[in-house]
Amino acid sequence: MAKRFGDYLLHECVAQGAITEIWLATDKFENVVAVRRLRRSGLKHSSAPKLFKAGLKVQRKLSPHPNIIRFISHGKAEGLPFMVLEYIQGADLKLVISRNQNLIDNIADVLIQMADGLTHLHDRGWIHLDYKPENVMVSLNGHASLLDFDTAQMMPRKPKKFPKITGTPAYMPPEQLQGKALDHRADIYAWGVTAYELLSHCKPFAGRNPDESLRNQLNKQFHVKPVHRHNSEVPSTVSQLIHQCFAFQPEDRFPNMTILNAQLHKMLGVQHHPITPTFSSEILFPKPLAG
Repeated sequence: MAKRFGDYLLHECVAQGAITEIWLATDKFENVVAVRRLRRSGLKHSSAPKLFKAGLKVQRKLSPHPNIIRFISHGKAEGLPFMVLEYIQGADLKLVISRNQNLIDNIADVLIQMADGLTHLHDRGWIHLDYKPENVMVSLNGHASLLDFDTAQMMPRKPKKFPKITGTPAYMPPEQLQGKALDHRADIYAWGVTAYELLSHCKPFAGRNPDESLRNQLNKQFHVKPVHRHNSEVPSTVSQLIHQCFAFQPEDRFPNMTILNAQLHKMLGVQHHPITPTFSSEILFPKPLAG
């Protein structure tokens, strides 16, 4: 049964984290939206309201982009801050990968959209710092959107040490794991790990347990099996591009998302077009354009 929350009717909790939850909701005009609110238990965490407020600030300042979740409004009800976002019917990439099947008609399009969303964020002067499969939603028609900007920071002119940032170790570059100065190349690393996982259904630095995986990430000599060895449908050029993204040293990665994105477009020959409904059983990589 739906329950009232401010001007919204909450119908179903569709996602829940340590400090926030997302509800399928309708507004007073019966438009379907997503309400992301701080959980009451989250108020007990000293950093939770600050993180939520930071994410709201980024969402409000970002100009609209097809591959970033659309912000609608924000407010406070029952003592809980909330933001209203577009509702995306689909699944996050973590669920896509966990099903262990190639469920998107054209994964090349999804890779491009993942890169487009992150490029836009960087172009607007922000770095995400928690890029991972859970923070990329794929709609039922195969459209990818970046979300959750609670840990985002303004892009520094040069690598900078940030206050302790919550994130996900498996997608953090060595410099972030070691508490060193960071810049936008931390996101490029995380994008590469996410792309690798999407195409291979395994993590590049996977070990027998989380501690071994972490040691692998911090081992400059660790050999990552190329993506195309896991999945023969992936062109070797794309495999090499992804591998460069998570190079141990930041200077060995792509210098920025704009260059990475341009190369990805060229390699895949992807033109933006409506994507037919999804969740098929094979990966379809278009052949690169001639020349």
